[in-house]
Amino acid sequence: MPTTTWDGFQETIIVGGGMAGLGCAHRLRQHGQPFLLVSPEIGGRVRTSPDGRVNYGAYYVTADYDWTLPFVKLVDTVRVTDCWFHRGGHRYTLLSPRLIKHLPALLRFTSDLRRFRRRYNDMNALASNFPRRELIESNNELRNMYYQPASQYIRERKLESLFADYIEHLLWASFFHDPREVSTFFLMAASLPLVVPMYSFEFDRAAATADIESQILDDSVEQIDMNGEMIRVATRDGRQLACRQLVLATPIALANRLLGPGYSQPTRQGIDVSYYHVRGKLRNTYQGPARNFFPVEDGAVLSREQDGSFLYFYRNDYIDRYFSQYEVITHDTWKTAMS
Repeated sequence: MPTTTWDGFQETIIVGGGMAGLGCAHRLRQHGQPFLLVSPEIGGRVRTSPDGRVNYGAYYVTADYDWTLPFVKLVDTVRVTDCWFHRGGHRYTLLSPRLIKHLPALLRFTSDLRRFRRRYNDMNALASNFPRRELIESNNELRNMYYQPASQYIRERKLESLFADYIEHLLWASFFHDPREVSTFFLMAASLPLVVPMYSFEFDRAAATADIESQILDDSVEQIDMNGEMIRVATRDGRQLACRQLVLATPIALANRLLGPGYSQPTRQGIDVSYYHVRGKLRNTYQGPARNFFPVEDGAVLSREQDGSFLYFYRNDYIDRYFSQYEVITHDTWKTAMS
């Protein structure tokens, strides 16, 4: 990375080198607008294995991720048909006789998802020019979803049994939380991969930084002062910057710490999920399909990766329940994007 000496005024400062920050930087570049992106790392939540072939954080992208797709290499299509679902000591696939009784509910849910997708994509098309919260508030349908508990939506649409047997398994694997305890808006957004093609991927750092490398500062922001004509930014390495526009493309907890109580935003309780990356052998019950999904009370997901290794995400560590033998490559904790 270039060692340009940055100081003084920048028209726009972007804090954070994850997908959101990179997408913002490339959009500004395309429109010929000056900016500086400040981040100690590029890729954000996209953690990878030591060889870079297995993602630990952000696991998939969908065909709708317009600003993410240019920065990744698609590895494989993620199919929910290639998995075991587990519940009450039983295992079953998506396309099993068990699904027949759920077909009316599944049709209702996927119809709702397709309708939501149209509204959601329309909103995202405007989000580079208007605050997302403002766009949600201006659309009655999205606004109602934003304030409605998902549990109410599930009950009103008579989806309880479908969720218990299938959907909660998939959503726990997505954001590691009971889907009944979030908003309907969040539930629908997290469920879109059920109606949109989904892919595993490798982060392409070269593509992500192409044409903006000279506008990336390898540093971290330690303090922000919003009181004045200019926004003032102090960094870890002692730089004093100023800007007219500030983009905080960071986890909300970090953004709130930097902004202080006068500008902080409400947050959900943070969610930390632990995981293993291992080479080994699954017990017979879990062998076969690429993935094993479990209900909320079990709090686990198993995924076989392209290189034959396995990821095991969990709430409680029962690795010996699932593997007859294993060698640990990585054992760590990851904070999800929900927090």
